[in-house]
Amino acid sequence: MVTSETLFSGDPGSFFGGLFNERDLAEACPDEFRQANDWSTYAMKLFFNSVSIANWKWRSNDKEERRRQHDCFRALLGTFVLSNEDKEAVAGWMLSEMLTEVPEYVPG
Repeated sequence: MVTSETLFSGDPGSFFGGLFNERDLAEACPDEFRQANDWSTYAMKLFFNSVSIANWKWRSNDKEERRRQHDCFRALLGTFVLSNEDKEAVAGWMLSEMLTEVPEYVPG
């Protein structure tokens, strides 16, 4: 079972993007993120467009934790292994665990 702790435990170090556990994350992703929702919609805006994260309201106050979560999130968006549907769902799930609210989209 994937928890919020293991959601960000993947290694984002690959040159080609992705996480070593991305398939496990896709399998464990809650159904609510596979349906239309604001988190996944925002995640795909980040995938297709540049965005400023200055208005993000993080759950964690720890800068290192936020950096790790953001690195995992970016690595997931860069994967070629997952389908766009899986990528959108897992990325939305990640954002919901990283942030306290869905941010307003602000182009980067």
